[in-house]
Amino acid sequence: MARATSIFIFLCMGVIAASVAAIMMFQFSRPVGEALTLGLSLLCTMIVVHLVFARQRDRGDMAEKVAALEERVLEVDEDVSNIEGRLTGMETNLPRRTREEIDPLFAEVEVLGSLIKQMAEAMAGMEDRIDEQDARQIAPPPPQERFAAYEEPRALGYSQQPSTHSPHPGQAPYPGQQGQGYAAQAPMPHTQMQPQGYGQPQHGGEAPAVRGPAPGEGPHGARAQESAGALHSPAMARAREDARPDPELRRVIQDALDNNRVDLFLQPIVTLPQRQVRDYEALTRIRDAQNNYLEPVDFIAEATRARMMPAIDNLMLFRAIQVLRRLSSRNRRSGLFVNLSIQTLVDERFFPGFLDFLRANEGFSGLLTFEFTQSDVNEMGALELESLAALHELGYRFSMDRVRDLKMDFKVLSDRGFRYMKLHASRLIGNEHMPASHIHPADLGDLLRRYAMELIVDHVETEAQVLEVLDYDARIGQGYLFSPPRPVRPEVLQARPPQRNLRRAAE
Repeated sequence: MARATSIFIFLCMGVIAASVAAIMMFQFSRPVGEALTLGLSLLCTMIVVHLVFARQRDRGDMAEKVAALEERVLEVDEDVSNIEGRLTGMETNLPRRTREEIDPLFAEVEVLGSLIKQMAEAMAGMEDRIDEQDARQIAPPPPQERFAAYEEPRALGYSQQPSTHSPHPGQAPYPGQQGQGYAAQAPMPHTQMQPQGYGQPQHGGEAPAVRGPAPGEGPHGARAQESAGALHSPAMARAREDARPDPELRRVIQDALDNNRVDLFLQPIVTLPQRQVRDYEALTRIRDAQNNYLEPVDFIAEATRARMMPAIDNLMLFRAIQVLRRLSSRNRRSGLFVNLSIQTLVDERFFPGFLDFLRANEGFSGLLTFEFTQSDVNEMGALELESLAALHELGYRFSMDRVRDLKMDFKVLSDRGFRYMKLHASRLIGNEHMPASHIHPADLGDLLRRYAMELIVDHVETEAQVLEVLDYDARIGQGYLFSPPRPVRPEVLQARPPQRNLRRAAE
């Protein structure tokens, strides 16, 4: 249609040009050439004018189409924005609605968990009362060799303080032992560990021998035999002998402090199963005049009796900060576990300076962890807890070592700043006896994480133990299998603390 219209317009232009040329020739008597030239000029002029108007019309149509296309694109953008808004609303509201529906279920589960915990605590208390009643009625245990498996091995680091045990307050002495306690008996071979008068006649008559339940007989027989067997063990006899002061060992410790012969050893704490070094534990070694090393298990009891532990802790803290500075200079964020004595927490002359030194090095609070044994934590009183709170306010964390009993309040420990708990590998996998508890060792790792704490399995010495420990979902390990304790190089410990402070802390 547009093509026919253009042809018609051009024909009309030709007719007009021919008409003008004819008028010029016949009406005005102009020459033929001039008339034809005028007609052709008029035809060209009309063609140019037509083309200009046609081009403008085409441009207008194109602009209208582009504008319509832009409007359509804007509409598509609005639709896409609406879809994105709906998707965002679904992503925001769906989890909220899900939480609103699931939170009541979680609350009910927590209530059930608290009820089960209360029931377990009540059952544990009832078992303790039954054990106390049974302990008053059972006879002395069999010879010591039947309980050799329950004897605590010589552990790396701080050993448990020796203590003297006595019979249960409500238990009457055995026949033939009136006025004679266990402490009066000297250590003797296993064949002589039987108490005097056991099964002997009393008041001139024949008394039948009273036999307690054998291991495994009755619900509490094994536990009662274990506690009674510990009273007669050779280890307890040695502990009673070691309770006497040792002036020679005390002089060796004081001489080591005065002559800077207290060395720092480091043992790595690794992640499992990658076995990458995560932290280090600082261990104390004392050298005598002949440069023979004494481990903490050898000198810790005498140092505690002589109240030298604050001086040793002061020296170890000073060197631990030096090690942390060396690690930080190498862009390593490995932390350091440092053993601390409860004597340090209550020493009025030493602890304020100890606290000031930690406050001056508060930048290492996230890397320094103080370690206490479970027995020390259980013995903490008001003064110790106040000092512990002061350390926690500075940002320092704590760890519990040598855990023997899982009956404890994990929430209270977490609130006081405890972030780690160390458990012997043999106790975790069940090769070594632990007191009965409502917490199974296999669930200990998950339970600690609920209270922002981590389980560290120490004394890992074989690959078989590693495999068993991984089955219990343990993430951190320590032991001779990964690396034994190694001394810190002398160039790391270039400075040395003032001897006057050490002497004042040891006085």
